[in-house]
Amino acid sequence: MFKKSLLATVVVGLPAFVYADSSDDPLEHISVYATRQAQPVHQILSSVTVIDREQIEQAQLSDLPALLRQVAGVQISRSGGKGQTNTVFIRGGAAGHTLVMIDGVRAGSATLGYASLAELSLQQIEQIEVIKGPKAALYGSDALAGVIAITTRKSDNTSVQLKTGRYQSHEADIASTKEFGAFKVRGNLGWSDTQGFDVRPGTQADKDGFEQRYGKLGAEYNSAFGVWSADHNVLKSTGQYDFDPAWGPGADQVETKTNQSRLGWALDGEKSSQKLNLSTNKTEDLNWGDDSAATLFETKRHELDYQYSRQLTSEFTALTGVNWYQEDVSGSDLGYDVDSRVNKAVFAGVGYKSGAWLADLTGRHDKQSQYGHYNTYELGLGYQVTKELLIRASRSSAFKAPSFNDLYYPFSGNNQLTPETATSDELGLKYNAGELQIESSIYQQSVSNLIQWAPMADGNWVPQNVGEAKIKGAEFSLSHSWQQLQQQLAYSYTDAKDQATDTPLIKRSRHTVHWQGAYQWQDWRVFATSDYQSDFRTGDFMTPQLGGYTLWGAGLSYDFSPQLQISAKADNLTNKDYLYVPGYAAAGAEWSLRLNWTPGF
Repeated sequence: MFKKSLLATVVVGLPAFVYADSSDDPLEHISVYATRQAQPVHQILSSVTVIDREQIEQAQLSDLPALLRQVAGVQISRSGGKGQTNTVFIRGGAAGHTLVMIDGVRAGSATLGYASLAELSLQQIEQIEVIKGPKAALYGSDALAGVIAITTRKSDNTSVQLKTGRYQSHEADIASTKEFGAFKVRGNLGWSDTQGFDVRPGTQADKDGFEQRYGKLGAEYNSAFGVWSADHNVLKSTGQYDFDPAWGPGADQVETKTNQSRLGWALDGEKSSQKLNLSTNKTEDLNWGDDSAATLFETKRHELDYQYSRQLTSEFTALTGVNWYQEDVSGSDLGYDVDSRVNKAVFAGVGYKSGAWLADLTGRHDKQSQYGHYNTYELGLGYQVTKELLIRASRSSAFKAPSFNDLYYPFSGNNQLTPETATSDELGLKYNAGELQIESSIYQQSVSNLIQWAPMADGNWVPQNVGEAKIKGAEFSLSHSWQQLQQQLAYSYTDAKDQATDTPLIKRSRHTVHWQGAYQWQDWRVFATSDYQSDFRTGDFMTPQLGGYTLWGAGLSYDFSPQLQISAKADNLTNKDYLYVPGYAAAGAEWSLRLNWTPGF
């Protein structure tokens, strides 16, 4: 049941929404990845949330998982504080059912099967697109539940940010852009660390900290033959957390390094556009402990992606393209039986817009060296009831390839696994009238061949295609501005069940609510937040269920000048004692203080 305090906050806040002033132009967000073409969010026939740089700064949050949990349909599970292990669930899907892309490049570990978001600093990010629902017809494997597409910093000037907070947390970041005629050069450099807190109380009494170094250098050249771009991202992070092995308490250390390089070309014509990206991505995870030797998990990924779109007639547009990538884990210490695989794909789509009707149809064919051929599709239909109101419906399919760990981990891999598959149906509406924006949707997804650990005939536990899941849900989000008052509300209902046992999937809450109210007065901005999550199953024999909770936060900022801003934030104001994972502590009351300076040179 929802907390009465949270309900009261939402109810009190709702009357302000009635006084929407639709005379102003809509607060427009543009999505680049939801359809592979730049398009206003309110015209897209799927569920998309765009978070821009201004919203990231105003949120004043500690890391990316904390920001994502404010999006309807997204849930987070984390083992400890900043930098520690975390899992993202979109619409009840598993961790590996979300594709993460950074600057259009597929990211994440091919051994683990998904990307960790704990190490990516918010200061590296210009924009985030959370695209909910299967997107395999555009992006292939992994996009079974959705896509998180991250665009790194593209600062138009020079900015410096300094931050400090509880748990001896410190951050420093500088971002800058310089133009030399047709050339534009961008850079971003930062550092952060935190002493943290004891993640596993009762085991080894210590502080479980996290430190990070990151940098980006990019260049762009605008010519008559298109826009040429190149960038290189470097991220190094070290985290330390407790574990409780059978032979006694200990400490475990993880060092992660990510290097990503990309060459890009884009050409926009009167009726057509082309994009080409060549990229390499290398991720290294080095794990060691007090009683265990160091083990390296390494993923190298090379990728080529090309697309061509064209306006065929006043009603029809066409999209076509090819995608190729190779994943190599031969640098890992474990010695996988197969340590490389190649995926080749072609995709094509057509869009239709005539009068009040909109439609999209996209298909993709993937051929992978491990599991063969897979076809996916996405069909969307929309009707523009009024200029402000769009009603939409969609059906799509997707698949998720097994990870190298699932297939070939020494003594526990299963090379007979087949990809997980899914089909999804969705109905939704979008309302965009001036400063009032509403989006709601209901969906249903069937997932087959779920990969889960299960016993073999000889008693050994290995990953197997044994699961069938049925996921039903509903989402509602609202954003409103009226004079100096701004409010946001995001609610999600998720019913994710194992079909065989008719039991809820673990770590999925049925209800989540995020609310924020902000007030702007001259150079001051103050805001309050409330986050509710209902109880959920854990999969732990000793603690099979964890209760729900509500967290409160508050913040303020003051603009001394257009160049200088100071802000403060408090999270978990009531020092609520809550858990994401049994045995792993969560952060208590936290505070942070930030200085943002734009020197103007």
